[in-house]
Amino acid sequence: MSASQCPTRLQASLTNSIRRGLFFSVGQPRPRKGYNAASRLFCTNTARRKESKVPHYKPLQTVRQFNPHLNYRHIRDNAASIKQNLLNRNVQDVDVDLIIQLYGQFVRTDFSLAELRRARNQNTAAMKTCGRDAEAERKQLAEAGRELKKVIAAKEAEKVDLQAKLYEEARHLPNDTFPGSPIGDESLAKVLSTHLTPRSSTFASGAALRTHMEIASLHDLVDFDRAGKVSGSSFYYLRNMGAMLEMALTRYAMDVCISHGFVPMITPDVVRHEVLEACGFHPRSEDPQTYYIAPQTGAVEQQGAARDPMQLLLTATAEFPLAAAHANETLHLSSLPIKQVASSHAFRAEGLSGALNRGLYRVHQFTKVEMFALTTKETSDTVFAEMVNVQKILYKGLDLCFRELEMPTQDLGAPAYRKIDIEAWMPGRQSWGEISSASICTDFQSRRLNMKYFTGSSTAAGATGTTGHTDFVHTINGTACAVPRLIIALLETHQHENGDVDVPEVLRPYLWGITTMRAGQSVQEMIANKGSPNIP
Repeated sequence: MSASQCPTRLQASLTNSIRRGLFFSVGQPRPRKGYNAASRLFCTNTARRKESKVPHYKPLQTVRQFNPHLNYRHIRDNAASIKQNLLNRNVQDVDVDLIIQLYGQFVRTDFSLAELRRARNQNTAAMKTCGRDAEAERKQLAEAGRELKKVIAAKEAEKVDLQAKLYEEARHLPNDTFPGSPIGDESLAKVLSTHLTPRSSTFASGAALRTHMEIASLHDLVDFDRAGKVSGSSFYYLRNMGAMLEMALTRYAMDVCISHGFVPMITPDVVRHEVLEACGFHPRSEDPQTYYIAPQTGAVEQQGAARDPMQLLLTATAEFPLAAAHANETLHLSSLPIKQVASSHAFRAEGLSGALNRGLYRVHQFTKVEMFALTTKETSDTVFAEMVNVQKILYKGLDLCFRELEMPTQDLGAPAYRKIDIEAWMPGRQSWGEISSASICTDFQSRRLNMKYFTGSSTAAGATGTTGHTDFVHTINGTACAVPRLIIALLETHQHENGDVDVPEVLRPYLWGITTMRAGQSVQEMIANKGSPNIP
């Protein structure tokens, strides 16, 4: 190409770009150097959004750690089934048509940006081929390059904004739903199995069974009043055999899980907000269930404001830190499944009134043993079934009456593809009470945490490289032991009319061999009466 042809061809290319609508206003601010669009999160001001029904996007000032990879093409290609899934789950605040519209705009903008960058490259190449005597042409090329730089910056800003809007709306979509899940609310849960027969509400004498709080009072197991002075309502001290029961239940659950191949873990009680969001817990309005840790300096978050991804909070379950432990990692197929079990504190800020929620049934802090697994998509159903089986082994060992439930669509959390709950019969309350749940979340959480696995292996001997591809792992979680609920079930199930409580055989090795909790006796007295010498 001669020097005289350089500006002519470039001008034609720029003219075509303008005709195709690739150039837009350059008045938008240019992203700073090193700006990574995928590592930013833009959230809505939900209070304003609710009033006007128009999205308002507010960029946060903190860079995210995890780059979500939502499957927008799947949403576009399966709009009808996704809308039906929203109806089945009674989710009313997600606009599928808006997501599809934004995705179309994003794709077109991304294509336009690629065309502009190609034009920039052509311009750079043309400048290199122009001769030194073609000064006028070089000036025209330089001017065109400066204009392209401005237009590309504007287009990049437009892409960032569209990407933020698209993610903000799409992240509220729930997971797909297991075809066998009943459609409707919690009352439509399907009973899959029942173990033992519910105990009647009276002793043989006709006297009514005691509630767990009445039994706890006889044994001095729980102190809500003093904890109320220290921490507020729905906090408690466990005392005497109450404290020992927590440690025994925790160790028993950990031991059973370890025997089934789960790796024992102790997790942090504090996580960042982006972990909570990536795991699928992201209400549009203010979160009433989470304890947020206010920073020591700086302004406190106002109601309705977007949450900083780096803001710390007290975790409601070990599922969150376990899920995020492998974020931004690509695992090898041979390392899966990864099965872990963790003991941690769980913090829940919500509170419900009513007789059925009194005492230990619904509290703000408790100890919980949680199972968590990363699997391939082909093995996730098998590991899920194994996890539910471990739960049933645990509760059979405690001689509890329980039932296994297939939970309906409206009781599924956003991440859950399928959920099975186990409820124990609590005879003092004369009702079933949830003691565990297990959920298979497919790739819902892994796409948000960027957790993948490599499906291939090394090529034939003597060859170089590998074959295969990457895919997103599946995540599964299940409760092994929620201590307060199990204490309720144990006290009310194994009580005697005189106030004594039998200790299940599986817990006795953790309680000095004590077979019966005697009303009115201290831990030391029960150990002495048992004749155990094993006190340090």
